Amino acid sequence: MISVDGLGVEFSGQTLFEGVSFVVNENDKIALMGKNGTGKSTMMKIMAGEQKPTKGRSMLQKTM
Repeated sequence: MISVDGLGVEFSGQTLFEGVSFVVNENDKIALMGKNGTGKSTMMKIMAGEQKPTKGRSMLQKTM
């Protein structure tokens, strides 16, 4: 399960996105869609733990 709570990202004082919250459960099928430059890759990097958000948190719970 992936849990995202109040996620926000700013670059050079400009807000890319803010207040993003959602949960992805095991076996869910999702799509991440948006125009170029809206933060899709940044969101994935945060969920993968490769990048830190400006606000909020992302948690990955491993299932056994």
